[in-house]
Amino acid sequence: MSEKTGLREDLRSEVEALVASDAPDEEVLNEIVRRVHEAHPLWDWSGIYLLVGDTLVLGPRTAPADHSRIGIGEGVCGTAVADDRNQVVEDVREVENYLACSIHTRSELVVLIREDGRIVGEFDIDSDTVGAFTREDEALLDEVGTLISGRVASLAASYESS
Repeated sequence: MSEKTGLREDLRSEVEALVASDAPDEEVLNEIVRRVHEAHPLWDWSGIYLLVGDTLVLGPRTAPADHSRIGIGEGVCGTAVADDRNQVVEDVREVENYLACSIHTRSELVVLIREDGRIVGEFDIDSDTVGAFTREDEALLDEVGTLISGRVASLAASYESS
C-alpha cells in the first residue's frame, strides 16, 4: 500500500469516527478541517463554507479569513455553487473574479459538499504554491465531503435558524 493510500484510509477512519461521535456539529467539523489540513503540508488555509440560503457563510476553518460571507457567483467559492462543480485553480492571478484572502495565495481548490444531491456547503483550500492541488486531493475531499454531509447540512440549518 502506498503512503498516500494509507494516509487516505487513516483519514477516512478518523473522519468516520468523528462523524459518529456525540460531539456537536461545529466541534466535529473543526476537528475534521484541522486533520485534513495537517495531512497536507502545501495547504496554507483550509475551511468549510456553509450554504445558508443564497449565501456561503464561513464555518469551521484553520485560521481567520477576510470573507465571512460570499454570494453565489462571487469568487471561486461562489462560482463553484453557481456552476454546480468543483473548482481547481492552478493560479488565482488568472481568475477575474478571485476574492483574495491573502496576498500570498496562489492556488485554490473548492469541493462541493452535497446532502441528498443538494449543495449544503463546500471545502475551500488555499495554497501559497502555484498548482498545489491534484485530482487526488479533489477526490479525497469529495470522499470526506460525502462522509460529513449530514453534519454540514445540520450546521448550515442551525445558521439559518439563528
